Amino acid sequence: MATLIQRQFVVLSFITAILFVLTGVLSLGGSRFIIASSTIQQAAAHVSSLAILNWMGREIPILTDTVQVNSDRRTNSVSGFLFQLATSIQPGDLRSLLGRELPGMMTTEDARYVVAGKGATLADFYVEYPPHPKQVIDASQSIPVSQPTDQDTPDQTEEKPAPIAKPSTGDKKIVFVYNSHNRESWYSETKPVGSSVDHPTKNISLVSKRLAEALNENGIGADVSTEDIYQQLLNNNQNFALSYAQSLKVLKAATEKNRELHYFFDLHRDTAPRDRTTATIKGKSYARVMFVIGKMNKNHEKNEAFATELHKLMEKMYPDLSRGVMEKGAKTGHAEYNQSISPGSLLMEIGGTENTLQESLNTAEALADVFAAYYLQAEKVGKPVAEEPAKR
Repeated sequence: MATLIQRQFVVLSFITAILFVLTGVLSLGGSRFIIASSTIQQAAAHVSSLAILNWMGREIPILTDTVQVNSDRRTNSVSGFLFQLATSIQPGDLRSLLGRELPGMMTTEDARYVVAGKGATLADFYVEYPPHPKQVIDASQSIPVSQPTDQDTPDQTEEKPAPIAKPSTGDKKIVFVYNSHNRESWYSETKPVGSSVDHPTKNISLVSKRLAEALNENGIGADVSTEDIYQQLLNNNQNFALSYAQSLKVLKAATEKNRELHYFFDLHRDTAPRDRTTATIKGKSYARVMFVIGKMNKNHEKNEAFATELHKLMEKMYPDLSRGVMEKGAKTGHAEYNQSISPGSLLMEIGGTENTLQESLNTAEALADVFAAYYLQAEKVGKPVAEEPAKR
């Protein structure tokens, strides 16, 4: 153990010495050769932060295994506290050292698990890939839809997890399901173009449709958006980064039409590998769910509390189906996710590119069961979510 600590100290000391020497050389004599921060960022943008973590993990193994579970981390000693105070570098967290110059690593610096599900790792703090702008797919072509396998077929004697009694919202539609990144698809449904796995019709919107149907079957009035957000961006010559701004227009139009809406579920598809996005429960295969909360919403604690309740209930009804509740800050991208519209607004990552459409549909049905159970419980205590929706 002592040898390992010595090696870590030597490596970090060597890197620090090099940085000091380079900084001194470049600052002497008014040198015209200056490397700007933006230049470093452009170069570092081509390097995966996970690759860097894996590389450095050869010398510091804990880097590849650590998960930041709590944002209120404390230093264990006075020296550690003084070091952090003087350098803004948090002992034990290399991301605070490199995050300012490595954009990919900054992504993980500003995110944490509120509740970590089974198998949670640093790799879950990902950067989303936009749809490829030049991808052209004939929507009429024959693309095989994933057929249920033996794993997907439930045992006839299996009792489906469900609330004892069904809730009822009467004629009210209280849930709105939509997709800010509506063309996200799976390898089983389309061929990737570059880093993008998308399709104009065989995409995450089918999962939203099934979720809304299953919610209605469970007594929860739900509507689903059929808006093609990505096509709207193309029509307006707008960047993919404006997806949430475009979907917010859809939400506002929906709330103007129906003031009863209180829950807003934005479904996405993750890019994590299959071994982290798949769960087999009673012989049936599901795409796992990650709840994502944006800290840019000043009232995000309410959304976080709601997501945590769903996570806990899901763990009871469908063990390991939830990957946990993740919180993201401004440095990770949008970080608001239209969640200020209501404390009942959530972003959910359903599976990954290596899952199938059928597995994702299975999850939509399970999610409807879980929410129905949550709502039934909330009805009994007269407490829908945390508070009333935010004023719109």
